[in-house]
Amino acid sequence: MRLAQVLILTAVTLVAVPISALANPYDISLRGLGRPLDPNSEDDMANRRFRFLANELTMALAPRPLAPAETLGMDGFDVSLASTVTPISSQSRYWRGQAGTPVFEGVALGGGMPQVFWTPTAHIRKGLPMSMEIGITGSYLAWSEMFMLGVEYKICWQEAFWRWAPALATRLAFSRLFGTSELSVIAGEADVLASLPIGLGGMIQITPYLGYGQLFAHVDSMVIDETPFEVTDTQNDQKGGSSGSLYRFKTVEWQNNAHGRLVLGARLIVAFVEVLFEFNYMFMDGPNNLTSYTGKIGFDV
Repeated sequence: MRLAQVLILTAVTLVAVPISALANPYDISLRGLGRPLDPNSEDDMANRRFRFLANELTMALAPRPLAPAETLGMDGFDVSLASTVTPISSQSRYWRGQAGTPVFEGVALGGGMPQVFWTPTAHIRKGLPMSMEIGITGSYLAWSEMFMLGVEYKICWQEAFWRWAPALATRLAFSRLFGTSELSVIAGEADVLASLPIGLGGMIQITPYLGYGQLFAHVDSMVIDETPFEVTDTQNDQKGGSSGSLYRFKTVEWQNNAHGRLVLGARLIVAFVEVLFEFNYMFMDGPNNLTSYTGKIGFDV
C-alpha cells in the first residue's frame, strides 16, 4: 500500500512541476531595480525596491503550516503535495523594473508581466512522541530556477485532553532560497495554531484551523555587475564604488524585517486521503499586503 502511494505521488509531482523549466521567464535580474545612490541608506529608493521585492518573493515561497494544530501521533507519517497561488504587486516599480531593464527575464525577452506566483510544494511530516512532529518542505517558483527548502518543528500543547477544547500548537520553521546567483534569503517563522476536529459518520473528519505568526527574513544581495556584457577597461571599470560597475544592495537584517501572517484553513480526511485548503494574509511593509491560496492533497500513512 505504501509503495503504491509513493508511486502515485511521484507521478503527480512529475505532472505538477512545469516542464517548461527550459525557459525561465520568472527568473529575476536585480539590475532592474536600479543602482543605489547611497548603498548604506535604508531610505535609498533602489535599496527600498530591493527590500520590497525580496520580501514578496520570500512570502510567496516560505513554508506554510499546511496542517491543523494537532500532530500526527508517534507512528504518524504524512506525504502531500500542495499548490499555492500568490498575487504579487505587479504594478509596482520593484517588479516592473527600470526603463529598458526589466526585472523578469521573460519581460526582457518580450513576454508579458507576471501577475501571480505559482509555487508547487512537497510537504513531508513525521510524528514524534509527546505530541511533537517534524517536517520538511520544498517550494518551487514555477517557470524559474528558484526554490526554497525548509524544515519545521511543531509541538501541540493541548491535543486530546478535553474533547471539545481546540488543539493549541506552536510551530517553528526555517528555510533558505536556492536557484539564484543574485539574491540570498534565509527565513525563520514562528506560528501559533488552533484547530478543532469534527467527525462525520466515523469515516470523515473536517478540521477547521486558524493561526497567526511572524516571519523573519535575512536578505542579502550578491555582487551585481552593471555592465555584464562588455567591459573595455577591466582594471578600473570593475573596481566598484562610485565609478565602477560592481555594486550591492544594502543587507536587510532579520531583526528589522519581520512580517505578520494570518492563517485560515480547513482539512478534510476521508479514510487515509486528506484534502486541505489554506488562506494566508501577509502584512507587508511595502505598498500592498499579500494574500495566498493553497490547495493540498496528501496521504496519512
